[in-house]
Amino acid sequence: MHPTICEAVEKAAASLDFAGVRALRVLLHAGVSAYWPEVKAAPTKQVRAYENTVRSLRERWDGAPGCVPDCAASVTFREMDADIATFLDLCAARSNTQWLEPVEAIAVYTVSVLQGTVLRWLADCDDETLLVVLDDLVSGLATRAADAN
Repeated sequence: MHPTICEAVEKAAASLDFAGVRALRVLLHAGVSAYWPEVKAAPTKQVRAYENTVRSLRERWDGAPGCVPDCAASVTFREMDADIATFLDLCAARSNTQWLEPVEAIAVYTVSVLQGTVLRWLADCDDETLLVVLDDLVSGLATRAADAN
């Protein structure tokens, strides 16, 4: 997990005087808000990452018929899934909540939304749309958790 995101979550957690799903929303928002400036500061890096993934997929689909996962792209996505799962677990632990679904499944969903959101922003540079999507992501994630007993 990016240190900036971890620091943002820890800082937000230290300032809270409440727990539960309400706190989870604050922590998720803090993490997502810390992530976005890193993306926005390096759009070329983001484009290159997409290009590398698409190139790998193109070579895989051009070279062999049938649906077989691309090793390189699969590893990249599994690493992103693991980073997001760590982030989600941190937010749940600091907010005294628990995920209602396996955190790995929630992480896959989150990575998919973030990847699409970043690609969309790279195409249209519409910060307002991006903020709406990220806010909706946080709201949706919070519905997948409950206060821990």
